[in-house]
Amino acid sequence: MKLVERHVITKNHPFWSEIDHKAFLSKNLFNLANYYYRQYFFTNKKKLNFTELYHQVSKSSDYQALPTKVSKQIISRLDRCWTGYFSALKEWKKQPSKFLGKPKIPKYKHKTCMPKYSAISR
Repeated sequence: MKLVERHVITKNHPFWSEIDHKAFLSKNLFNLANYYYRQYFFTNKKKLNFTELYHQVSKSSDYQALPTKVSKQIISRLDRCWTGYFSALKEWKKQPSKFLGKPKIPKYKHKTCMPKYSAISR
């Protein structure tokens, strides 16, 4: 069993602006890493190594503005998204009838989309 404590932070909460800024930085880091991944995929038609991706984005300001543990987690989450894409594509080639359509590559997160609230879980 996993215990989770959830805090709902509304816009009038004193920590709203700080949390919103960190969420914005994490979205930017995700999109930057996804850009590098997509460019590598379009040119080489294969999966980018996590270590190579890490070295490409680790010098960016968004990566350095967040704690290292958080930044690495964002990159590893993107890596899992791409791994899922490749496994779905492989399965789709074997049995296309199991899918509604061809799997699509992971997309960018919306540039300015803001959530109604931020929830922090511990």
